[in-house]
Amino acid sequence: MSTQVEKKTAFVKFEDYHQPTLADGDYAITVTQKVKIDDSEVATFTASRHFTVAGERFELKPTDIETVFPPDGNLGDHSNVLPHIVLNRSTLPWERTVKGEQAKGIPWLALLVFDEDEQPEPKKITAGDLVGKRPPGAPKFPNIELESSQQLEDPVTVIDVPYKLLSQIMPTAEELKLLTHVRFGTDVDNKPTGEEWAIIIANRLPQKGKTSTAHLVSVEQRFKQVDGEPQKYEFDYQGATEHSLVRLVSLKSWSFTCETHDKSFTELLRGLNSKPSTLKLPDGAVTAQKFFAEGYVAVPHYFRGGDQNLSWFRGPLIPGKNVSSQNESPQGESGANTLRGLDLPARTSDALVRYDTEFAMFDVSYAAAWELGRLLALQDKDFSTSLYQWKRQQAQKVARDRQRLLYSELPYQSATELLVPEDISTWFKSLRRLEGVPFNYLVPDERMLPPESIRFFRVDASWIHCLADGAFSIGRVATSDHNADKSLGQGSPAVGFAPLLTGILLRSEVVSGWPGLVVDGFSDKDGKDDHRLINWRMDRLAPGVLLCLFAGAHEVARVDMYQKPETLHFGFSTDKPELGLYKKLRNRDGVIQDRTADLRNHWRSAQQRTIKIVDFGKTLSSPLTSADFGLQMVESENKVIFRAV
Repeated sequence: MSTQVEKKTAFVKFEDYHQPTLADGDYAITVTQKVKIDDSEVATFTASRHFTVAGERFELKPTDIETVFPPDGNLGDHSNVLPHIVLNRSTLPWERTVKGEQAKGIPWLALLVFDEDEQPEPKKITAGDLVGKRPPGAPKFPNIELESSQQLEDPVTVIDVPYKLLSQIMPTAEELKLLTHVRFGTDVDNKPTGEEWAIIIANRLPQKGKTSTAHLVSVEQRFKQVDGEPQKYEFDYQGATEHSLVRLVSLKSWSFTCETHDKSFTELLRGLNSKPSTLKLPDGAVTAQKFFAEGYVAVPHYFRGGDQNLSWFRGPLIPGKNVSSQNESPQGESGANTLRGLDLPARTSDALVRYDTEFAMFDVSYAAAWELGRLLALQDKDFSTSLYQWKRQQAQKVARDRQRLLYSELPYQSATELLVPEDISTWFKSLRRLEGVPFNYLVPDERMLPPESIRFFRVDASWIHCLADGAFSIGRVATSDHNADKSLGQGSPAVGFAPLLTGILLRSEVVSGWPGLVVDGFSDKDGKDDHRLINWRMDRLAPGVLLCLFAGAHEVARVDMYQKPETLHFGFSTDKPELGLYKKLRNRDGVIQDRTADLRNHWRSAQQRTIKIVDFGKTLSSPLTSADFGLQMVESENKVIFRAV
């Protein structure tokens, strides 16, 4: 994972839509050339070329979707939230049309929300099942033709919705316009900071205390012009009656439950277990408390002779300060690593085993790190081969230099410095960020990181040096090999700059439920920009576990967690019972004003919790665009701050 710090988003901008240059479909280009002599046409030449703009029609790739809200499978108080989906390609909702060229600007995608007792069952069919006439009583669906890039056997997911229900929740064409917009971030200089997203919002609130399912459906060619009003469109139900089913193509679906306020983004973070604050076992036996406080656990240790015992082990993420500075070079004046009494490069991992006389137990922490580095290197055949070849070339260079000194009277080619190949250097940089290190080495006991918890830690530089030396030990068999590795000194690719690294481990539903999570680290508890630490690494080690490493001159003292501005959600405030669901209005710069707008008179169906989007939108802004609607409806979670103890 790249450690480059991203440009920080300072502002979020909204736009109505991004119209693609060409909509999806089949096209033909015809060129005609006429030849004239003395004003008389003597020949005409014509050439035609056919091409297809092939885009999504019946399914979306996982990479097309940035995120959804509420998160899939989430349990929280979402009954005042309008669900939405964020698409990675900002033109996607407008790459097809609801009714020919005349309906440009109206998206071909709609987000529908279904209650627990009305969830239509998704069905897997093929594109061929959508072509041609349907028998009497079949779900209503228009006659379509496949494009040249589509095949009859292409898989399609459909849902069949009762006409009575669909007519109450299907957005109008005007509402579809308002419910879809484009959003992107800019920095303080008004320069874009990343990708552009298309956001599609639902027009229906989820059912409180129940499970809801959202379906992103296609409404391509599903609207018709209203008689006498050529600029107005209405959904074409294909002559459906009260007992008919209407078929829709579903491109994405997910479910969530409106349960308790405790499962919201803010409440989940506020409820995290932060005691102990550092990565260590809970307090246990008094005799072993000294080791537990330093992050050790007792692990089974199998000796070569077949004996078994318990030994102390701890990973690279430790609760206490390192004995020696992490900015210190691993190479001492004498050519040997003296950090914490270590002698690197080591011949074998046994050389790094230490013995605790108080408990008569071995400490295998650094030996395990060395052996792990060796195994990771051997597992990567390309790397281990490249490293071994470089070592051989290095040995040959040393031999040539020795011969040059012994037989200086002989002619030799000029010596060239043997640089470390880029792939080897990059591999060791990645290893020093602990990439590829198994999770049970980072957290050797689950009790150190229980569910819904956060732990601060410091990175043990000595552990990292042992890990890197183990990886560099490939080909280190004889004493001469060991001496050759030792003679490299600072030229060894295993020796690298070791900044002061500290960080946090977070295990929570927030990690999986909110992929737009942002984590900032500070060396002081005030959170000022001049105390901001470099985000050295931020990775999801598992669906619910997040690792953050911060680099700087000082340790992390404060961590701020919040959502990306680009992934904010939409909803209503509920703290004024006399207003019910309402919005605090913003001006065009996004600043909240004293005015409010509520939903009391803007329900299409209060029982179905479906909103008259156009009517309600007129109370938000005039004139009203989809960008205005998105700006007014956006909601943000609070920033949650954690401080190291």
